[in-house]
Amino acid sequence: MLEDYKRDILCCTRCGFCKVISTQKQRSWKYNRACPIHKRFGFDAYSAQGMLYIANALLEGKLSYTEKLKEIIYSCTICGYCDYACKWVHANAEVLDIILELRAKLVEDGVAPLPQHKIIAENVTRHHNIYGKPHEKRFNWMPEACGPAEKAEIVYFVGCTTAYLKPRIAQATVKILKTAGLDFTTLGGEEYCCGAVLWRTGQRNVAKNLIEHNINSIRRTGARTLLVSCAHCYGTFKREYPKVIREMNFEVMHVSELVKKLLDEGRLKLTRRVDLRATYHDPCLLGRLGETYVPWQGEIKALGVREPPKVWLFGSKGVYDAPRKVLRAIPGLELVEMERIREYAWCCGAGGGVLEANPSFALWTAKERIKEARDAAAEAIVSCCPRCALNFERAIADAGERMAYYDLIELVAMALE
Repeated sequence: MLEDYKRDILCCTRCGFCKVISTQKQRSWKYNRACPIHKRFGFDAYSAQGMLYIANALLEGKLSYTEKLKEIIYSCTICGYCDYACKWVHANAEVLDIILELRAKLVEDGVAPLPQHKIIAENVTRHHNIYGKPHEKRFNWMPEACGPAEKAEIVYFVGCTTAYLKPRIAQATVKILKTAGLDFTTLGGEEYCCGAVLWRTGQRNVAKNLIEHNINSIRRTGARTLLVSCAHCYGTFKREYPKVIREMNFEVMHVSELVKKLLDEGRLKLTRRVDLRATYHDPCLLGRLGETYVPWQGEIKALGVREPPKVWLFGSKGVYDAPRKVLRAIPGLELVEMERIREYAWCCGAGGGVLEANPSFALWTAKERIKEARDAAAEAIVSCCPRCALNFERAIADAGERMAYYDLIELVAMALE
């Protein structure tokens, strides 16, 4: 509950590092901004600092709900940079959890979520996916010759966006598994939405139902590895599921991690040239928010001090290296880096329910990243998230850019014999 974070809320010193990359880490003034909403809207309310002040004012009864207040709270893409920066600088405050609890409080108080987010919940309840597509068509992309095994050590969790809007990512994933001689299974009709957007818009009850259903379905397969090709699924399984289910009894692995492992072991060889100068975009939920959440209960002794000791998620141990090593293994591909990468990566704008509720802002955010990619002399942006794909492709088309977008796994499939 939001009340549990009162001490963390009061830790804010207004240092401003939730908005701007510190001078020690920034590479230029042009790309030193870190928070998309603060750069776009300017006012402090549109920042982690402002969200914490809003949360405190609500808890103390000094602020009432208005449409503008809801707009501000739901403008955030939940990219997690503020959380990383606050912990890195000094405070060890759970900034991101506070913003998530703030949204959950609005839902609990009956003033949220936004209409577009209610539709997502209705879609999931009726069709088990966020887009309202027929549930029975979730696996229509599956090639007949590459069907899943009945039992396997790996269960591939496809995700809503990949299954319905970006099936090429799923097909490429299956091609890689088959080429490496790995058996896999799926949940079939028992695969429901991972709950990413619902959890991040404060719709906890619907999200918890999905979490419990998916965990039970995965356990029944007996698989030891849950393989995902969607960053949203990855970050949700790693960071949010442990808040509901303490013991999951399986490893969560992104397909980029598996491909790196297979390349290192010599079980996969990339031989076809892909002549391309590409830059890699770190998805928020694979990078900063890709660490495993460790539940904690105890007493706050002082700033950053917990008894018993708490495992802090600093964002520095997300999946950063595997995608880059895979890209460098593709013949003919030249990897060039943008200024803001890894923990400092600029969000694509599609997270936190923003793509549905504020598509114009999501579009602006993606265009900012495309400018950065262009300044890095890249011909293409590569990432590991179908939600990033949706927003980047939309922004590239809207801006008339000569920039291509590829999912990492599509490029790997292209480089296979």
